[in-house]
Amino acid sequence: MKDWSWALPVWQTAAAAALALMGPLPSALASEFAVSASPPRFELALKPGEHSRQVLEITNASAQATTLGIKTADWTLGADNSVAFHEELQPGSCRPWVALEKRELTVSGGRAYRFRFEISPPSDAKPGECRFAIMLEGQEQVGHAAGGLDFPFSARLGVVVYATLGGAVPELSVVGSSVQSIEGKPTPVLKVHNSGAAHGRLAGFLSGTDAAKTELEFAPASMPILPGETRTIALTATRPGDPDTVVQVQFPVTISGKLEWGNGQTQNIEQRFAP
Repeated sequence: MKDWSWALPVWQTAAAAALALMGPLPSALASEFAVSASPPRFELALKPGEHSRQVLEITNASAQATTLGIKTADWTLGADNSVAFHEELQPGSCRPWVALEKRELTVSGGRAYRFRFEISPPSDAKPGECRFAIMLEGQEQVGHAAGGLDFPFSARLGVVVYATLGGAVPELSVVGSSVQSIEGKPTPVLKVHNSGAAHGRLAGFLSGTDAAKTELEFAPASMPILPGETRTIALTATRPGDPDTVVQVQFPVTISGKLEWGNGQTQNIEQRFAP
């Protein structure tokens, strides 16, 4: 399952048609961009009028120094859990509240840089959630494909920031269930709506039994459910006591238990899934 709420690597190219013919970028090209960031995401709680300074540690694992352009971006999450970044300000964007230490920096090979940024929501900001990404962009390079075709490409890393204001919280509710094909396998999913003013994530473990009478545990994907949206959340099956081994279930499946999210709210689940 993809979880786009953490650090988000994105490849871009000025030769989209060529890439469509060539397929994935060679690993040798990807290895030239060896930048990572910590923490992988920020989840902050602020008050209107509060000034908050944060530190992002940027590490360059390459032996060569890497020059990065740094900017903010808005982002949206698609129904298929894909992320899209937007350099232009989106409606309701809070990026004007954000100040970056610098717009460009060079990180020495094998070293880390502590990069500072600030969020300053105005005193009259309404309760809600400020969401944006800090984009770390490598310099454009020229790639070489089979057949002698050269194409420009660049790499970037996005670190997502969530900042809730005025005590905003999520309000999640399960509004449906079904079986969907995910990565080619039938998977039980829950349809979850967020009527609150901040993003939320389902957590917890559910007990279940499949058609073979196998006892299983189910955990929800940790995808963020943004305010006002309804998102499909997959349930991953494992054996009790072995949460690292995913099990392919035999339908129908009966699942029961309790799910929770960040502000202490819970919902009981009692569902039967059949393809």
